Amino acid sequence: MNVRVSLFLLIILIGSANAQEAISEHQVLLNGYVDSSGKVLLTGYATPESLSYMPFLNGIKYSFDNNTNQLYAVTDMLTSKKGDTWSLNFSLDGYYSDYSVTFYLPPGSEITRFELQPKLNYQFQVKDDSLTLSINGYRVVSPWINVEYKLPVDVPDQPGAPSVVSSLLIILMIAGGAFAFYRHRMHKRTVALEEKESREQEKKTIPETMLETKPEIKEIRITGEMQKVIDTLSEKEKAIILLLLRNGGSATQADIRYRTGIPRSSLTGMINALKRRNLIKKHEYGRTNVIELSEWFLLENERK
Repeated sequence: MNVRVSLFLLIILIGSANAQEAISEHQVLLNGYVDSSGKVLLTGYATPESLSYMPFLNGIKYSFDNNTNQLYAVTDMLTSKKGDTWSLNFSLDGYYSDYSVTFYLPPGSEITRFELQPKLNYQFQVKDDSLTLSINGYRVVSPWINVEYKLPVDVPDQPGAPSVVSSLLIILMIAGGAFAFYRHRMHKRTVALEEKESREQEKKTIPETMLETKPEIKEIRITGEMQKVIDTLSEKEKAIILLLLRNGGSATQADIRYRTGIPRSSLTGMINALKRRNLIKKHEYGRTNVIELSEWFLLENERK
């Protein structure tokens, strides 16, 4: 009976892991400034992998900083016009753990139709006669947005000549670059301070006895059944489990973060996912957590 239960759990783990491996995780945070001629200035942040899922970047010159993940692009492939109605279509392929896009339509724009993927949230705002549309979602696949709008009669189309709005787009790019650089530096300082404070706090919360006995920790031998389960995990989940095995079956969450290099926000989600699969247990310890391999995972295991 125990063998059947183990096989059933293993099938569930393999199925869920394969579904997870079939898609990759990306993050997108973009602002789109639309002018009266249909051109769109896109600024913001995106992961390098997500660029291949943006077909509107094909055939245009754009700027992307691999160090800060900042994207700048001007394109007319997102809009089209039929009669006096403009359409804005923004769709991406792939999976996005964090999706946030804001479009600033030309002053005086009037929305005539609006559709988006059901899993996305949206909000309209009017400020200084400019209509703002904010869309965001969490863990969405192939998000899409379609907006149809009309411009005021007194706003002429400017399809080939430089416009005041186009000049403003250039200014926005320069100002946006300066702001992004400043925010990136401030973010790095904040992260550095948080990491320093976290290390100092962990030194206070972890007993000296734990630190003293750490060199004597015995690595746990990986059995054939354990390896089958490990093979179903993603690369980062494998790193967590393998670290616990090398560390005798347990480690603090902070220690896992430092030794694997997984960001704090991502690590929390992965630990919760592994806990739901009954592979680990989590216990609060001071201001951190102690992560342990579960009895089910360690069943019939022998130490070296």
